[in-house]
Amino acid sequence: MTVLPLRDPAVIQAAPVALNSLPLTHGFLPPVMAMLAWGLGLAGSPLAPRIAPRTAPARPLRFCADPSAPVITAPPGPPGVPVVAIGDVHGCSSLLEQAIAPHLGSGCELLFVGDLVDRSPEPQGDRRVLERIWALQADPAAFGLAAVTVLRGNHEQMLLDAIAEAAHDSSGPARALWIRNGGDAALLPFAIPHRDWFASLPHLAIRGEHLFVHAGVRPGIPLEHQNAHDLIWIRQPFLKAADHGLPWIVVHGHTPASTGEITRLPHRIGIDTAAFATGRLTPLRLEATAPLR
Repeated sequence: MTVLPLRDPAVIQAAPVALNSLPLTHGFLPPVMAMLAWGLGLAGSPLAPRIAPRTAPARPLRFCADPSAPVITAPPGPPGVPVVAIGDVHGCSSLLEQAIAPHLGSGCELLFVGDLVDRSPEPQGDRRVLERIWALQADPAAFGLAAVTVLRGNHEQMLLDAIAEAAHDSSGPARALWIRNGGDAALLPFAIPHRDWFASLPHLAIRGEHLFVHAGVRPGIPLEHQNAHDLIWIRQPFLKAADHGLPWIVVHGHTPASTGEITRLPHRIGIDTAAFATGRLTPLRLEATAPLR
């Protein structure tokens, strides 16, 4: 099976956005960044001076969702328009505004790869991010966009699980897991009325030669046999695989590179630049390509 190579660099354009107005010494960041360092092994990277000493959390932070849960695929996008993919926002509303500003009025499709919420360094950041994206989704044409697509990340799934649990248990394990992964308890009452929106979020989108997911895919497994848990949680063996075996170039978030930059490989492009910790939210513009046959 042939994996298409990356196109000319002029086709793939990334524009990191710097957050200068928000201090990285926000009270919530040190413990979160310590978890990031522990989970991703960022010691010695440019992030290391800003990260608290490397310590393991008391319990595992990963939730093993039901692998039999149905995978939701986003509808096809508008034909012939570029896609601007945006990595994990994590409640960074100021960065979000800077990231999308150059693309409003461009006629592109904005495609968010998940993790809009949690670990926000700004007051009310999660709520402001959601409200902004809902406004964009409600009427893309009013903002000069062809479409706005939002994929499900593991943080949306954890929030959704906490919402479901809240109906019968206000302090159960789903809520505890979400909070320990950076969730803000104050967001829950705001999110509950929007449960259907979170539940409708697709796990993947296909646009031309690109497959967009939050975390990645399990190598060697046909797309129709991939499971929802992997699509929003996987790190290995996806990240170490020289080829995932699918015909698309996979564009994903979830795992930031230790450099804080976009990862470009022939078979995948990682666009999570750890915005909440680095102050860099990176939109990636991909020109329209013909669907694979």
